[in-house]
Amino acid sequence: VVGIAENAVHDPVSDLPMRYYLPEAQADFRARWLLLRMRRDPALAAEDVRRTLQAVMPGNSLVWVQPARDLFDAKRRSWLVGATLFVAFGGLALIVAAVGLYGVIAYTVAQRMHELGVRVALGAQASHIARLVLGQGARFACAGSLLGSAIAFAAARWVQPLLFQQSAKDPLVFGAVGVLLGAVALLASGLPALRATRADPNTVLRADN
Repeated sequence: VVGIAENAVHDPVSDLPMRYYLPEAQADFRARWLLLRMRRDPALAAEDVRRTLQAVMPGNSLVWVQPARDLFDAKRRSWLVGATLFVAFGGLALIVAAVGLYGVIAYTVAQRMHELGVRVALGAQASHIARLVLGQGARFACAGSLLGSAIAFAAARWVQPLLFQQSAKDPLVFGAVGVLLGAVALLASGLPALRATRADPNTVLRADN
C-alpha cells in the first residue's frame, strides 16, 4: 500500500465498497477517464480541456469532455423526485398532526370552560388558571410525542432503506418534530386559557347551563 486517499464521490446515489488504485500500466481499461477540478465553469472549460488532452494523448481518436453534474443528473433525477415527494408527504403529515393536535386540545379546554368559570368565581387567580390549562396541554404533548417517537423509532428499520446517507433515527429530526408539536400544544391550550382568564364568570356559567 503506497498511501490512503481521501474519500471521493464516485456515484452520488449509491454507497460503494472500499476501492483501491492501480498504476496505469497495470490497469487494463478499454476506456480511460480523468477527473478534473475546475476553478471556473466546467462547461466553459470543456473545449480547452479536450484540446489539451488530445495534444498529450496521441493515438486516442476520441476525447470526450463532460461536466460531472451532467453525468450524474440523469441518475439523480429520479432520486430527487422521490426525495421531494417524501419530504412533501412528510410535511403534509406533520401539518395534519399539528392541526389535529390543536383541535383536540382546544376542544378539551373549551369543554372545561364551566369548570374554569367556577374556579374564577371562587377566586382563582389568572396565573393559576393559565398554569392549569397549559399543564394539561403540556401533558398531552409530552405523552403524544413520547408515543409517536417510540412508534417512529420502531419503524425506522423499514424507513432506512428509503434514505440515502441519512439516519432514520436522527435525533435532530425527532427533536424538531417534538418541539414543533409541543409549541402547537401550548398554543392550543394557551389561547383558550387566555380567554378563560378574561371571561366573565357569570356569563360563562349561564352560557354553560
